[in-house]
Amino acid sequence: MQLLRLCLISSLTLTPLSRSPASAQTQTETTSEALAANAIASWDGAVFRIEDAKSRVSIASVKLSVSDLKPEDGNLVGEYTIEVPLFNSKNDHGTIILPLDISMENLGVKGGTLRGKAISHKDSQTANRIVCRIFPGDEQFIELDITTDNRTIQFESRYTILEQMKDS
Repeated sequence: MQLLRLCLISSLTLTPLSRSPASAQTQTETTSEALAANAIASWDGAVFRIEDAKSRVSIASVKLSVSDLKPEDGNLVGEYTIEVPLFNSKNDHGTIILPLDISMENLGVKGGTLRGKAISHKDSQTANRIVCRIFPGDEQFIELDITTDNRTIQFESRYTILEQMKDS
C-alpha cells in the first residue's frame, strides 16, 4: 500500500503541469496558421499545369481544359472550360479556386488532396465542389472530381509543377 502511495505521489509531483485547453487550442491554431503560411509561401512564382482531360457522362464525351493554376491570395486559381460536344448547352466556363494547404515540396514528394470550388461564369450558377487528388512520381497524375447539382464528373490527367524565375 505504501509503495502504491509513493508511486502515486511521485507521478503527481513529476508530471509537468499541463496547459489549459484554451492555451493548447491557441498553440494549435498558431501552428496551423504557420503551416498554412509556409505552404502558401512555397508556391511563390510556381505554376500548377494540368493537361487537358476527357471523361464520359452516359453517352456524352466531356472535355476539360484548365489554364495554369497560379498562387493568388492563398489559393491556386485558374480558369476551366468544359465542353460537351453532343450537348453544347452543357458547355461551361469558370474559375477554379483550390486553397493551398500543402507545400509545393510536399505535394511533389508525397502528393495530397486539394479541395476547393469551381465557380461557373454562367448566370445563376452556384459554386461546384472540386477535389484534386495528386499522385507524384514518374507518371505525375491527378484525379479531378467536379461535383455539380446533378452528378460528379471524374477526370484523370497528368500535371506538371513549373517554377518560374523571379526576374521573368
